Amino acid sequence: MAGRLIEPLALDGIACRPKVADALLIKEMPYQVGACFPQLAALATAPLVFLLRDPRLNVASRMDKKRQVGDSPIFPLIETGWELLREQIDHCDRHSIPYVIVRADDFRDRPLEVLPTVFSRLGLEFSADLISWESRSDLEIDNLGGDHDHLYRAVLASTGLSPEEAEIPGIERFPVEGGFREHLSRCLEIYEELSRSPSRIGPRD
Repeated sequence: MAGRLIEPLALDGIACRPKVADALLIKEMPYQVGACFPQLAALATAPLVFLLRDPRLNVASRMDKKRQVGDSPIFPLIETGWELLREQIDHCDRHSIPYVIVRADDFRDRPLEVLPTVFSRLGLEFSADLISWESRSDLEIDNLGGDHDHLYRAVLASTGLSPEEAEIPGIERFPVEGGFREHLSRCLEIYEELSRSPSRIGPRD
């Protein structure tokens, strides 16, 4: 977050509606915002959106990204973000900070049922045009001088929302080292608990 606030992504030449921005959207991962979450949440002028992805896919993806840059796939468990996410939602409940919970598979599988409600809760106008776009492989969104550009190729080459293609790996496919399996079981409990929350915005039954 800090890197892009200091050096924001230039939008010159990108087709967008001719409107001067009057708000700022901040996207952050639980472990990155860390102890600053209470201050950041207190500044919010719209409900916070907590986005959930199956922790098995979430953790497997992070481990794969670590391998791609030559790092060890065994990373500190705090970086999975799930226990911090639970704490952040508890903080919102204690301090009456409005929020919504959205599962990634919900809005990817059935965006026209989920996203209009999310936008409405945020006070934004929704258009079906927003779920598709032109690929922008020419953009650089890496904060490390291009060293990690390859990690963003898929998202920059994308042209719209699509269902999850990755297979959900079983717990047994994760390493025992570092307590990963035990931790991931706890992450799944949090995921399932939050999926049952009345604050979740999901597709119509």
